[in-house]
Amino acid sequence: MKKIISLSICLLSLVSYSQQTPQRNLYGYNKYAINPAYSGASGCTQINFSHLNQWLKVEGAPLTSMISANGLIGKSLGVGGQVLVDQIGMIQQVSAMGSLSYGLTIGKTHNIRLGASVGYNQYRIDATNAIAFENGDPIIEGGEQAGGTLNSNIGILYQWKNLEISIGSQQLIQSTSNMSFSGIDGFGLRRHLNGLVAYNQKIGDNWMLTPSIYTKGTNNGYQLDLNADATYKKYISGGLGYRTSVGLIARAGIQVQDLFFIGYAYETPMSNIASYSSGSHEILLGIKFCKKKPKTIPEIAETNKEAQDTTNNALRNEQITELPAMDTIVITRVDTVYIEAAVEEIAEVKQAEAEKKDFIPIEKNVLFEFDKAVVQKGSFGALESIVNILNAKSELKISLKGHTDAQGPENYNVMLSKNRVSAVQDFLLANGISADRIIIEAFGEKVPIADNSSSEGRKLNRRVEVRFIEK
Repeated sequence: MKKIISLSICLLSLVSYSQQTPQRNLYGYNKYAINPAYSGASGCTQINFSHLNQWLKVEGAPLTSMISANGLIGKSLGVGGQVLVDQIGMIQQVSAMGSLSYGLTIGKTHNIRLGASVGYNQYRIDATNAIAFENGDPIIEGGEQAGGTLNSNIGILYQWKNLEISIGSQQLIQSTSNMSFSGIDGFGLRRHLNGLVAYNQKIGDNWMLTPSIYTKGTNNGYQLDLNADATYKKYISGGLGYRTSVGLIARAGIQVQDLFFIGYAYETPMSNIASYSSGSHEILLGIKFCKKKPKTIPEIAETNKEAQDTTNNALRNEQITELPAMDTIVITRVDTVYIEAAVEEIAEVKQAEAEKKDFIPIEKNVLFEFDKAVVQKGSFGALESIVNILNAKSELKISLKGHTDAQGPENYNVMLSKNRVSAVQDFLLANGISADRIIIEAFGEKVPIADNSSSEGRKLNRRVEVRFIEK
């Protein structure tokens, strides 16, 4: 009995000082749970339910359940909300939070999201069966009590190519519960800071390696997680982590049909309770809705090669700014480029618009070696034709839409599609096309035009679509 009473006091101490914010082992699969800036960051609507049974077999150990949802409105605004129930011994916390985030792009590849959440924490203490070591304990003698306080979190997320950095503050307002004993030292919300640094490294066609560092804590001390995770074809993932003062954490996850996700984590028990507990277990069930608009590749009309060469030569001689002589052009992180046909008369472009054709490719594919970005000589004619048309027809703008295949994490693919579309934009800028005539968009893996289950289909999906539009 003394062990149970002593342990209950330790648990209460954890609530008051260090573990006011629930422990999490699967935050890599639901980052919105640790930082409101992640709301809408994936571009999809996500709903997640998680349950953590901490220190199994220890009476009064933490039990934490949470349901959260977040998504994107328009192109920049993220919204989200979560409800959490946390039970530690005789103390129960129920909190509800709503969040907003806003994303902006700086330059071409730097993306920043700012997020904030506001909510209310409701506490309930049932000390009717507790045993006090001394008379006058305000918590034990208070019996059943309830109270609450406002709560708020803020965060920032920075993404650049494969790098991801987030910093957040939970329980920003260090408010105190309105229960009768709330004035005692140590009871009330303590501000927590957390930070995450992760890097996504693609290995071959099928694997993604993600090392990361996560830390959280208060001015009383910080906890550090060192993690290494691997993902195979975006559907199977697993990893190991080391947490200071705790030990090892193992986790695994599986994605089902791009819709459902199931995750599990096991944490080894702390050395001082290892003889009482078999460890901590956490599960996560998720569902994700992404907008996808599959397209088919338009048939390429067969034309007389001699006539096509004559048309291209005529275009090259019409108000052409001389292009520098070169053998190859390096375009960063582009695998496939779709180029709209070099047409001499704008009427043909208008006709394509009237027929609701998205683009008219000169070549079905301009292919590159995997993860390489060297455009071969055979593609120069198509790229030059785009420059020639824009130079000859000042009333036109050009739309560039970047895409990827479905391999790798979704956030990584969004960044990759931005890099690809920026590379084509750089080529146009280098050849005298002004920036105000170029419209760029990046869709990641959301708009495939071919089956991602085959290598040939993935090649077709790694593309930038180029389309003329009138100013």
